[in-house]
This record gives sequence, structure tokens and C-alpha cells, in this order.
Amino acid sequence: MDGLLRPILKENQMDIACWNCKTGIKLDKAAVEAALAQMDASKVGFHDAHCASCGKSNRATRDVFTAGLEAFAKAAKAADEPALTRRGAARKTKAENARRRGEAVGKGAKKGRR
Repeated sequence: MDGLLRPILKENQMDIACWNCKTGIKLDKAAVEAALAQMDASKVGFHDAHCASCGKSNRATRDVFTAGLEAFAKAAKAADEPALTRRGAARKTKAENARRRGEAVGKGAKKGRR
């Protein structure tokens, strides 16, 4: 991916930095889907996002927009999951660390390495 054309997801908007003035170009999910549809219709691998500040055209590849859609999907999935309490998050982290170390996990598991 291009250096400045990384998709950054903030507040359900994809943010692309302008190559000229570094101003953020904000695109919502509908705009990203429309850009991908336009790329499919014209059979090109890029889309030009125009900066509102300086008016320059910022050429972004299909990979940037597909990564943005994946980020939207991850954000939607994270919003659907219930929020963890501090205790629940600590337990989850401890269990993941134990699995990574190869230790037994769960109630009644003996402490220490297997």
C-alpha cells in the first residue's frame, strides 16, 4: 500500500491523507462501496479521491478501499460484541497467554507447565 494512502478508520469513516497538503479525506462506508463499484464498472484498479482543501487528486488503489471495507466489517463486528469488564478482560488475557505458553487452561487445571 502507498505510504500516505493507508486507510485509517475513525468514527465510522475511512480517512485518506492528501499527498499534497496532508489534509484528511473522509469517506464513509457508502462512499467506499461506491468507489469500488465505479472501479468495477470502468475496469480500473484505482480511484481518484479529490481533496476538499487543495483540490488535488489522490489516486488510491483497490487495495486501499478493500482494506477500508475490511476495517468497517471489523468495527461492526466489534460493536456487536458485548463490552468486557476489567475482570473479564484480565481473565481473557490470562487464558490467551496460558494457551500461547502451552499450559492447561480452565477450571481445575493444574498450575505450571505441562
